[in-house]
Amino acid sequence: MEITTPIENMKSLALALIVLIGNGIAAFAGVDLGLPSSGTPYDRYMTPVKSTLSTLGKNRPTMETVSALMKQGRSFRYHMDNPYVAALPSETARTRTGDCKDKALWLCDQLNDSSVRFVIGKTHPSAKMSHAWVLWNDGSRYWILDCTLNRAPIAADQLPANRYIPQFSYAKGTAYRHGISSANVAAVANSKTSPVASVAASSTRR
Repeated sequence: MEITTPIENMKSLALALIVLIGNGIAAFAGVDLGLPSSGTPYDRYMTPVKSTLSTLGKNRPTMETVSALMKQGRSFRYHMDNPYVAALPSETARTRTGDCKDKALWLCDQLNDSSVRFVIGKTHPSAKMSHAWVLWNDGSRYWILDCTLNRAPIAADQLPANRYIPQFSYAKGTAYRHGISSANVAAVANSKTSPVASVAASSTRR
C-alpha cells in the first residue's frame, strides 16, 4: 500500500483542478464569458433589462426557431427613442421598431431561455458607440444573436478577437464584467454624453 503525504495530496488536487479548469476553458475557447459582478456602470439604465430577464423560463429553443426570430427582429425598423434605456419587449413588438438594445431585449423575451445573456460591448475596437446583442448557447456552442445587423446567428467561437467585444453582460439574476481595463470602466461610469448600447447609423448591415 502506497502512502502519500498531505503535500503530495494537495499537489494532486491542484493538478486535477488545473486540468478541470483547462478543459472548461478549452470547451469555450474564443468565447469571453466574463466574471460575475455585483454591478456594472450601466446598472442605472438596466431596469427594463433586469425585469425582463427575471421572468425568463426554461425554454430551450431550436436553431430553427432562433433563426426565424432573428429574421423577424431584423425586419423591425431601426429607430432610437432613448439612447440609454431599452424599451420593454411588448413596446418593441407593438411598434415593430427599435434600436440594438430594444431588439436584443425583445429577442431575449421571445427566446424565454433563462440562460441567455444581454450583452453590451463594441462590434469592433474602433466603434464610437456601444452596441447590444444576445449571447445564446444551443447546448453545444455559443452564438451571437444580433438581429439589428444580421439575419442569422453567428458562431461566437468562429469570430476574430476584434469582433463583437463584450464589456458587460446580464443574465437572469447575474451581471458580468468582461475583458476590459479599469480605465474603460471609469470612462463608462463617468460618461454623461455617450449613448448606452446604441448602434452607429453607419454600421454595415447584412
